Amino acid sequence: MKIPFFKNTVTNYFSMFVRLVQGILVTRWLISHLGEAQYGLWVMLWSFFSYALLLDLGFGVAAQKVTATELYKKDIGKYNHTVSSIFFSHVSMALLILPLTFVGMYYVRELFHLPADATDEYIYFCREALLLSGLAATIVFPLGVFPEILVGLQKLYLRNYIIIISKIIELAGVIVIFAMGWGLFKLLFFVMLVMGATQLAMLVAVWKNIPGFRIRFTFDREVFKNIFHFSSAVYVISIGRMIWERGMFLLISIFCGLAPVGIFQLGSRIPFLIQQISLPYVENISPISALLHSRKRTMHLAQILMRSIRWVNFFAAGATVMVMIYAPRIIQLLFNVVSPEAAFVCRLMVLFVYFLLVYRIIPEKFLTMAEEHTFLAKVQSGECISFIVISIVGLLIKPHILVVVGAMILTKLIGTLGFVVPHLIKRTGMRLRYFILFSLFEPTLLALATGLVCYWQYYFLRGQIHEFFLLVLAGISGVLIYFPALYFMMFDHAEKIRTKKIIEKITSKLRRA
Repeated sequence: MKIPFFKNTVTNYFSMFVRLVQGILVTRWLISHLGEAQYGLWVMLWSFFSYALLLDLGFGVAAQKVTATELYKKDIGKYNHTVSSIFFSHVSMALLILPLTFVGMYYVRELFHLPADATDEYIYFCREALLLSGLAATIVFPLGVFPEILVGLQKLYLRNYIIIISKIIELAGVIVIFAMGWGLFKLLFFVMLVMGATQLAMLVAVWKNIPGFRIRFTFDREVFKNIFHFSSAVYVISIGRMIWERGMFLLISIFCGLAPVGIFQLGSRIPFLIQQISLPYVENISPISALLHSRKRTMHLAQILMRSIRWVNFFAAGATVMVMIYAPRIIQLLFNVVSPEAAFVCRLMVLFVYFLLVYRIIPEKFLTMAEEHTFLAKVQSGECISFIVISIVGLLIKPHILVVVGAMILTKLIGTLGFVVPHLIKRTGMRLRYFILFSLFEPTLLALATGLVCYWQYYFLRGQIHEFFLLVLAGISGVLIYFPALYFMMFDHAEKIRTKKIIEKITSKLRRA
């Protein structure tokens, strides 16, 4: 099976770009046309919709895994039974959303913190909006299994095409709705309708790519039992990840106050943006790991993992070095804020995010799909408990942001270097020396060399030219170093030949023009 790695990655990034631009435009229009109060209601409704995804219980990843192992080619009947069991598990979990919605409607005043003088008409409007959101979540939630199947098929590009088209339609619809002078309720109905149509389009794509695929109205208890063993571990992993991602804000707020929360949010935004930019590439790893592990092609898988870690390191190390040097300037330029504390947090967090990207995310995706989900769930649980305990004890002694950041870094360092990475090397048979040199050392060395050039520019030119132009100069310098390195260091022989052919085609077209 030929894996469309390049197409998947490029469309992942394009989809992310479209969603980012669309999100910015829609947010601006929502605030402008609806006002702050109704925009706040919109945000709250989407927050509840996002929390509904917690009912997935890891079944989506289970559907991705069973698809990636190509069970549909070996036994289409068993595959249909398995996916049907997952689908109807989603349906049963979705039915829990309705009673929770009705409870929320009853306590809508407290839930949305409505003012005491809120009119009955406005309260009724909020209840209707919450009901519509809950009904949409109930209908759309079970369909979330089909995007995961497309990922398992290694056809992320199909999923991305559908998402891109739906976001463009959604953007056009928002323009029309506001041009017609319609309000929040019709906007919410339209967006939910587009979301449902998007998921149905994913279902059609699955039907076309898996001959004989059917959703059976059956529930196989034995199949569900096997699925649940895997999905429950995946769920524990995702919950653990959510606890440390969101728990740090809560801990800082409780022990340090709201101002430190703002400083931490300001300092962590750029590092987390670097993490988000890297994830579209990393998303390919899960289905590839499941497929090659099922075929027992361990050596081939080890090579892909080492090369993937090398690629992520190549870009993440360069971004990390740039942020380490220019953190105060970037924060000032983007957010118009001068804060040494936020700059320090930014530098600390970018190192932490770099560590996660290079040492944790790819190994975690491999181990999840290589029947090591229970081991990974135990590691994640241990990290979460340790993080909470160390943070609370440390905050009781000295309430400061760095206590939470330090506890987070310490627990992830121990869990990753003490358990996850050694397990990765053991399961894949990687040669440790080659892994360190090829995947870790060479890309980092290049980033440090780039950093020396950029630091020299920063040291001699700060205060002499505008901050924006200083950052532009640093970016140009980084590109001039990284692009040649991309060709000589990262491309294999076949990729170099392909690149030469592309360049030759472009130059020949330019000559003709």
